[in-house]
Amino acid sequence: MSVSHTAVGRDKSVLPENLIQSLEQMWTEALAATTLTALVVVVLKGVRRLGVAAIAHVLEERDRQLRAQELRCPKCGGVMRRDKSRRKVTRMTLLGKVTYRRTSFCCRGCGHREFSLDEQLSLKELLRGHSDEFAKDVVLFCTVMPFGKGCDLFTRCYGFVVSTHLARALTLAIGTRLYQSEMARAKELWALRERRPETFLPLPATLRQMTRHQRVYVMMDNSKLGFQEGKRGRGAPQLKTLRKLAQQAKRQAVRAAKRQKPGPAPVPVMPAEAAFAEADGWKDVRALLIFREADLAQSSKDRREILHRRVLAHVGSQAEWLQLVHLAFHEEGVYTAHEVIVVADGGNGIWEMVDELLPKTTFRTVIEVLDWCHAASHLWTVGRALKGCKTEAQRKACIAWVMPLLDDIFAGKVANVVQRLRKLAPESTTAADEVRKCIDYFTDHQGRMRYSWFRKHGYLIGSGAVESVHNWVIQARCRLPGMRWSEAGVNAMLRLRCAWASSRFDEEFTRAAGGAAPADDSSQREALRAA
Repeated sequence: MSVSHTAVGRDKSVLPENLIQSLEQMWTEALAATTLTALVVVVLKGVRRLGVAAIAHVLEERDRQLRAQELRCPKCGGVMRRDKSRRKVTRMTLLGKVTYRRTSFCCRGCGHREFSLDEQLSLKELLRGHSDEFAKDVVLFCTVMPFGKGCDLFTRCYGFVVSTHLARALTLAIGTRLYQSEMARAKELWALRERRPETFLPLPATLRQMTRHQRVYVMMDNSKLGFQEGKRGRGAPQLKTLRKLAQQAKRQAVRAAKRQKPGPAPVPVMPAEAAFAEADGWKDVRALLIFREADLAQSSKDRREILHRRVLAHVGSQAEWLQLVHLAFHEEGVYTAHEVIVVADGGNGIWEMVDELLPKTTFRTVIEVLDWCHAASHLWTVGRALKGCKTEAQRKACIAWVMPLLDDIFAGKVANVVQRLRKLAPESTTAADEVRKCIDYFTDHQGRMRYSWFRKHGYLIGSGAVESVHNWVIQARCRLPGMRWSEAGVNAMLRLRCAWASSRFDEEFTRAAGGAAPADDSSQREALRAA
């Protein structure tokens, strides 16, 4: 079969000469390939070369057309003067690096300067002028895995190299934009809550017109991440060296005290270090998981899987976290649900936040559940302190003492367990402290420990889902060996990780990059937003 590159009835070629050469080169290499793998590789490389050449030619042609037109200034309406020279620029696309020349236009009246071709192509400043699909895939790769590994995987998939500097800049730019917009929406919604609280406590007549969730689960938990503000590595400030010397002197003093030898004089804490130490070390990262009963699917006999979820994570003050949780509750329909089941441990501030945001009403039932594993762990700690766990006999005695008490707790007899704990007379101070802590813990959360009643009504009694969120969403990316974050950097990365885990990455990326977010056809979400 003969192939023609010329137009019908004409002698002039339709395709430019460089495109014809790229196509002929790909055809020649494809004929020389002997295996299927070699043929596929040749065709892929040829298509990329052909695509890059075609895009560059089209952009050059568009720039020539713009040079021939009389353009008006978008600000003052005056005539814009074009520069004589054309500037070369390189844009990254999924086909590869596209290099072309563009013309700069300047308004004679107001002095406004722009590249009209860039305006026509709708290039976004946040993406540094690169194509949307390229930036989206790079950010996704670097969200799922570290920057270096993400760039390596991108190179393996698309056949050209992307620098980690560019990948990091794009990823943190999108993440920072997501973080800023989310905080702005949270503050705006919190101000609306103070002005119009009836928006989040609608009247029964309004509720009857809405599509409401039947049962919604809310799980919260905290974990730790490593932080180090300021510049790190070569060229770091002198304060870092002073801190290391102080820490080394303290360790030497502790070792000398253990050997009963006089240690070195304690190093005084510098005023600047005292202020800087609060920003370094380990900080709490708070996580929130929201899903519906309808989102649970039976994956095996004794296991269910969450199909759709909303994940939220943040590092910051309690006030910021309260506003973000309020935003998530509003967007996911928690406020208007028939039943809200909150599963969490006894962490500080969790249940106080639940009482503030989810007060009991006539149209909504709020069930508070203390995580079963956390409750059992307190009892096991007391058992190990009383009976020991070093020898086989001690372990058997510990199990024989703990198991009946666990059965009583599951049956709802928490008061009986607390009474038995109060009758104990521990011999050691450590065991007495553990018993006292367990008594206080069970007394504070006794109303949240009706496990047999919870199971009878089909409620979940474990917060393993949000514990796994910390593992595969947060720590799998942000707590790898040697990782230290700034608060701004980790919040940017957490927004991307949560968007990816919530299956909303495309929507959030489009919103952050500056375009209009895809329309949501769900009537449920529209009804909730209208409320």
